[in-house]
Amino acid sequence: MRYNGCIVIRKNYLVLLSFFILNIFLALFIVQEKNYVEYAKEIAVQFKANFLKDSVTNFINEFERNKDDSIEIFDFTVSERQNALAEAMQNAWSVHAIQHILDRIFTSQDPRGMWGYALVTGLDEKIEMSLNMPENWDRSSRSLDSIFCAWREVENPVGRFYFGITQEHLYKTMVSIVSSKIYNSEFVEETYYWINEVKDYKGGKNYAVRLIHPNPRSSEGMMLSTDMQDAIGDRPYERELEGINKDGEALSSYYFKKKDSDNFARKITYAKLYKPYNWIVCMGSYYDDIYDSIETIKKVKGGSLTKFIIPFAILLDLAFVFMLVSYVYRERKSKTAAQKQLNRDHLTDASSKEFGEKELKRKFAIYKTTKESPAIMVMDLDNFKTLNDTYGHESGDFVLAQIVSLFYDLSRSSDIIIRWDGDKFIGIFQGMQKKVCWNYAQKLLESISQKKIQYKDKTISTTASMGFSFFQPNDKSHEQALERAEKALNEAKAAGKNRARVD
Repeated sequence: MRYNGCIVIRKNYLVLLSFFILNIFLALFIVQEKNYVEYAKEIAVQFKANFLKDSVTNFINEFERNKDDSIEIFDFTVSERQNALAEAMQNAWSVHAIQHILDRIFTSQDPRGMWGYALVTGLDEKIEMSLNMPENWDRSSRSLDSIFCAWREVENPVGRFYFGITQEHLYKTMVSIVSSKIYNSEFVEETYYWINEVKDYKGGKNYAVRLIHPNPRSSEGMMLSTDMQDAIGDRPYERELEGINKDGEALSSYYFKKKDSDNFARKITYAKLYKPYNWIVCMGSYYDDIYDSIETIKKVKGGSLTKFIIPFAILLDLAFVFMLVSYVYRERKSKTAAQKQLNRDHLTDASSKEFGEKELKRKFAIYKTTKESPAIMVMDLDNFKTLNDTYGHESGDFVLAQIVSLFYDLSRSSDIIIRWDGDKFIGIFQGMQKKVCWNYAQKLLESISQKKIQYKDKTISTTASMGFSFFQPNDKSHEQALERAEKALNEAKAAGKNRARVD
């Protein structure tokens, strides 16, 4: 991902404007050199307020992007399950048969509450079976969008089958992501994020719950009321909710206990509503921490203010540069983590088919220039359906993951294993010559056949067959090399399985 100055400026224009105004004020102070303590206090508080507002806005934008990335990943997962369901259901002529298919495809390895589905039959759209579906579901696409963050429809001989990843699972995923970010955020002094979830915008008792709070975490889950008072009798939650209802945001001050202390201190807080989840996202800082930054100025008695203001301005500008660099780093890190997750097969930790398609196209484009072809392997497990039927689908999934782990143990860091479909895998071995393929294949076949896979109380053994091929000058795409490798695989199976063929 590329970053440039224009993007950073556009996304942080409020911060830039704040620092521009701040530096103008500092220049005026240097000229006038009067009432510097009060002016310094006002500017420091205004700077902190702008910092809090911009930080909360950037934080919301950041987890909005995390939410979009999660939905994209979930949509890809739904597409994978759709392919499996469509193939399995085409010959399912009874509700019982469909239930058996669902028990196999939606496994206990999936997080609880992740999936929802419904089988609808007949003109009256009778619901034959369902999971995690609300009673008032009206069978419309609009209703499905409110139930699922990603969903598909699969036609079958019995009726129409709707399924998807629930909005509730997306919400739990976002709470986990945002909690981790809040717990791991580090700011100077006692500045931190926290989130309250609104239950009733009218206020009153239990109008909100403290959802995520690092100071202390034990307070999470506490119900809040607008009649709660701070140390001097003010009602900060009431004022905050008024601002949220009116403007969607609120800047306020109140007294709150300091971290690891029984002392209460005045705090400035900015809160902004994230309406999709009814979250009030907050960030605050104590006034005495703000004033500490200008303590040396307060101690000055006479003399020139210039020698204090200039270092102060430099420190603030350095803080601004550090904040922008941190922002760019977090953006890049967030995108990279999301891309890595999208490129992995969640069951086996092999590369995903989508990643594999792109990598094969890229390798073929390089071959057209360099004429150096990687070895391309197509491998599947022998009698895998029998293994699944004998030991169960969960055992089969575990075996696939163990075979991928074995592949990583025997391969170089540059080698790539891709879960292509079911128990079929594609391997890409850059720099492996044809004469080396046979020795590598024998080592891999021997390791697979000798491995005793322990799953619960079962000891499972299996074998594999594989075919190897290379790009050729007359190839129009990478798919022709795959077809040759597939043909070599079929020859290996026809010759008795547990063997390899090199095209």
